Amino acid sequence: MATGTTRRKSRRRAPAPEPTCDTRPSSPWGPGWGQSGPTQTERKRERLWQSLIEEGWRAEIISGRIIVSPWTKRRHAQLVHRVQLQLFEFAIDKGWEFYQNWAVHIPPHRGDKRIPDLLIAPPDSPEFDDNQAYGDGTLLVVEITSSDNRDDDLKVKPAEYARAGVPIMLIVDEFSDPRTVTLLSDPRDGEYRSMTKVDEGEQVKLPEPFGIALDTVPIFL
Repeated sequence: MATGTTRRKSRRRAPAPEPTCDTRPSSPWGPGWGQSGPTQTERKRERLWQSLIEEGWRAEIISGRIIVSPWTKRRHAQLVHRVQLQLFEFAIDKGWEFYQNWAVHIPPHRGDKRIPDLLIAPPDSPEFDDNQAYGDGTLLVVEITSSDNRDDDLKVKPAEYARAGVPIMLIVDEFSDPRTVTLLSDPRDGEYRSMTKVDEGEQVKLPEPFGIALDTVPIFL
């Protein structure tokens, strides 16, 4: 019987797939805008707002309209600084951060945003996008009344921040007689359910997670 060598057929291995990478540019819009991002109108408005901010203007978007506010006066800045001084050590111990030029997203319009005089939030608080925080992820906002927009500070902004879910709002009013500090907390259904107003010279106790008292005397010096 004839014998011979049997050749085994070699199997060709398929080439390993090349690693894939997504070369598409990342979207400049945050998760709050949804998968499709802003509409063309919203894009134009956001870019105009951004250009005003980059030029140093204090601009906000309210009900789809860009509102440009006057430059902050020194006295206004002093009051913000004096509130911050009393909160600084406590907040730093907690690992919280202070912001004076970061906006709070105001629903229901996607682009609406307010820039509080002072904002305290954890470093990992959720964002609507890079320009604005979700209010319910913040800890406290402070607004200092101005002579030209005092009604907004006392009436309009509290409703907006409550709608956004900001847990605590402080309003420092130098134009009341006597001068006052108002504490608003417990936002529900678009309004703050708890309000405490104290006159200059009194203390106001912040609810948890602060649980500390602010002295109004050094604020109004």
